[in-house]
Amino acid sequence: MSPPTDGSSSQASGSVLAQLMASEEYSDLRFSCRGQVLKVHKAVVCPQSSVIQAAVKSGFKESEDNVLNMDAFTPGSARRFVQFLYTKDYNAINIADEEAHPVINVNADQKTTTHGDANADESATTTNDATSTGTSTATVEHASKGKEIDRPELQDPVFRTILAHTRMNAMGDYYNVPELVKLANTRINATLSDACPDAPWVLGLPAIAEVALEIVNNEGLSELLTNAVAENIGTILAMGTLENSPLMTPFCLEVLKKCNATSQALSETLSYKIRTLNEVNTKYQKAADQALQQKTAMRTVSSVNRCRSVGCKARFECFFDESSGRLRCQICKAKH
Repeated sequence: MSPPTDGSSSQASGSVLAQLMASEEYSDLRFSCRGQVLKVHKAVVCPQSSVIQAAVKSGFKESEDNVLNMDAFTPGSARRFVQFLYTKDYNAINIADEEAHPVINVNADQKTTTHGDANADESATTTNDATSTGTSTATVEHASKGKEIDRPELQDPVFRTILAHTRMNAMGDYYNVPELVKLANTRINATLSDACPDAPWVLGLPAIAEVALEIVNNEGLSELLTNAVAENIGTILAMGTLENSPLMTPFCLEVLKKCNATSQALSETLSYKIRTLNEVNTKYQKAADQALQQKTAMRTVSSVNRCRSVGCKARFECFFDESSGRLRCQICKAKH
C-alpha cells in the first residue's frame, strides 16, 4: 500500500510528535535551563540541530549524562524551542509576560553553557552565546549603563514581545535551526507592523538592535530593526536612547542628530508646500467651477427673454450672483 501523498501524513506525524512531547515518554535527553528540566527525544531534536547532535556525540559530559545545559537562555525560550522542534511552531500567547531582564551574567553564561564546542564546525556559533542571553542581559546592560533598570520601555508589552521573539531568533541561530530563525523574524515583523509608534517600546529598539547585530545569521532581523529605528529616529534621539549605546560613536551620533534635524526641516517644508498646493488647488477648482457657471449663464442670457419663475411677470433683467456665480432674475432672484 502506497503512503498518502497529501498533507494528511505530515499532519498525523505532527500530532504524534506533539503528543510525544507532552507525555515525555521514552525521552532519552534532557535540556536543563536555570533549574527547569525539559525531557526530549534525540531522534526528534538531533536531526534538526547539528549543534545538539554534535554535543551528544562529543564524548564530553553531555553525551555521558544526556543533559544539555541551556542556562544562557530563559526557561520560556527553552520551552518554546522544544515546542518548535516537535511542532514547527511555538506558542506566542502571553509571550510578553516573560521577564525582560533576567539577572544572568553574560560572561558567566559563556563559560557555563556547553554545546559541543569540540566540534570545529559548530564552534563558530559559540560566539553567539552572549547573544542568546543578550536579548536578556546585554539588552539591558548596554542600554542602562548603570541607570535604573526599571524603565518604561522594559515594561511595555510590545518591547517584551519583540525581545522574546529576538531570543527565539538567537536560539535558532545558536543551535543552527534556520526555520526557527525565520519564524521568529516573521513574528517580529508582524509585531512591529501592528505597534503604535507613540509608545515606550520605541525607546528599547536600539538595545534590541545591539543584540541582533551580534547574532551571526539572524536572517534579516538586523534590517527589520534598522528600518524600525529609522522610522522612529526622531523620538529615539530626543529621548537620548543612543547616548550611551555601543551602536554609536560620539561623532556618528552628532552627525545623525544633524541629519535628523535637516530631515525634519525638509519634512516640515514639504508639509507646508503640500498644504499650500492643496489650498491653491481648492481655489483653482472653485474658480474653474464659477467660470463654467458663468459661461452657462451667458448662453442662457442670449436665449432667454423672460424669467423662468411662473409668478414673475416683470421684464427679464438679470445679474450674476457673486457668491455662486449663477445667473439670477433681477426681480425675483430665481436661478437661471
